[in-house]
Order: sequence, then structure tokens, then C-alpha cells
Amino acid sequence: MKRAAVKPIYISMGMFAVLVGAFAAGDGNFLSAYNAQTILNAVAILLAVGLGQTCVIMTGGIDLSVGSIMSLVSVVFMLVIGRLGAWAFPFVLVVGLASGALNGVIVSRLRIPSFIGTLGTQGILLSLAYLLSASPLSVPENSYGVVDLVNGQVGPIKSVWMIGLATFMVFFALQRFTRIGRGIIYIGANERMSYLSGLDIDKARLVSFAMSGLGAAVAGIVLSSTLYSGYPSIGGVYVLNSIAVVVVGGTAMTGGAGGMLNTLVGALIMGILNNGMTVVGIDVYAQQVFLGILVIVAVAVTFDRKKLAIIK
Repeated sequence: MKRAAVKPIYISMGMFAVLVGAFAAGDGNFLSAYNAQTILNAVAILLAVGLGQTCVIMTGGIDLSVGSIMSLVSVVFMLVIGRLGAWAFPFVLVVGLASGALNGVIVSRLRIPSFIGTLGTQGILLSLAYLLSASPLSVPENSYGVVDLVNGQVGPIKSVWMIGLATFMVFFALQRFTRIGRGIIYIGANERMSYLSGLDIDKARLVSFAMSGLGAAVAGIVLSSTLYSGYPSIGGVYVLNSIAVVVVGGTAMTGGAGGMLNTLVGALIMGILNNGMTVVGIDVYAQQVFLGILVIVAVAVTFDRKKLAIIK
């Protein structure tokens, strides 16, 4: 009798529980209220950029430009916040959305593989951020009140956490309740059948990249607001981190399986892992080893080898 396979999200949830137990046993301060807040602050950023990346990966593609979009958004945010005030938030969200849409046009209209297309825009957007300001930019003196909308809190609940939750709800609703969101999953599962079923594949792929840009923009706003500065290298580490959040949560790199709930679990795992290794005193370079191993194992577990006749 054939046994049912364990869903990747259950494996991820088990991994989360094991990591919490292991780090709590390694250092008693790990479960302190202050450290829990630190973890949740980091999770909000990982979740936002990871949700956007999920939209692309579920189609079977990948977005290597999310870090550059975060960097560009952080620089533009600091440049315009003094003049636009709170209107700077929607302005830079549009910048992120437009950057993602550019990726979508390149991939869907020009028929360029997402790896190559977003690798190219990664360099373009990063260069643009450096052209706008090669040095770090601080929050203008008259704009601390605006930035504190992100850094504030309502009772015991921090605004950063509410932003992360709101972003999750928007992306979850897109995936679960809209035709275009379901189409993104269908493309990854079987692109030919999706086409034969009348799905507008180009439109769905364009939307997936636009949403990736939007998620990266939210992450860039939160990160630059918490640091009270923006600079072109601010998003560099989030390319790998965004991919790690998605695959560790159980979404398949081959597309068609997983979703936003998986990414939420993946963001919690990555937040716990990054913070826990620091708390217990693991060297920062060794942390990258653990991260690399984790990504390889996660891909090995979720990768659908039936979709690819040859592994390159």
C-alpha cells in the first residue's frame, strides 16, 4: 500500500518547532520578550520580500532583482519624504510596482528567461540607486514623524508587525480569491494546459513580477524606516534570503505547489534561524554555511523532478 507523502508545509512547521526548542535550550535569553520582538521585526521584512518572490517562483520563474528594488526604494524614499511627507509611501510603492512590472514585460513579452532578465534588471536598478545617491541618506529632520508611522506601535503591537500582517493578507487574498492569483499557480503546475484552458499566461506572469516588486518595495520601506536611512547596498542580502524564505516554507522551485501560507512559515523559520545563531554565538560566516545547507535541503525536498527531464 502506497503511503501518502507528507506535505512540505508540515515539514517546515516541524522544523520551526525544532529550531525554537534547540535555540531555547542553547541560550535562555532566546525566549525573552525583547528577543521575540527582534525576531518579529526581522520576520516582517523577510515576509514582505518573500511574498513577492513567491508569486514569481510559483510560476516556475525567479526574481533576482528584489534586492536592487529594495535598495532603489530606500534611496528614493529618503529623497522624497521631505517634500511628499506621508505621500512618499504610495510613491515608492509605485516605484517598486513599476520595477517589477518592467521585469514582467521583459520575461513575458520579450520571452527572456526570468533568471537572465532579472539578472539584467538587478544591475540596472542597482546602478540607478547609486546614481541617485552613492552615499547613505538619512531621514530629513522634518520627516521623523512620518518614518515613525512605521516604527510606532498601537498598544503592545508594533506597526512593523501590522504592516507585515497586512502585506500577507493582501498576497494571500490575491492567491486564494482572484482568478489571476489562481492562474499564477496553474502556470507553474502546467503551463501548456493553462494555455489550452484559455488563461492569459503573459498577463499572469506580468502580475506575478509586479507583485514581487511591490513586496520588495514594502520590505525596502520598512527596512529603511527602521534604520532611519537609505543606501544602494541595503537590499543586497535579501536576494538569497527571499529565495530561502520561499523554499524553506515548502514552495517548490519548479512552481505550481506552495503559496503564501508556506512563505509565512518560511519567514518565521528564517527569522528564528538568523536570530538564534547570533544569540548562541555562531560565527557570521558559519551562519552562511547553515543557510546554504538549509536552502539545498529545502529544494531537494520540494523539487518536482517529474517536470524536468534533464537537471542542468
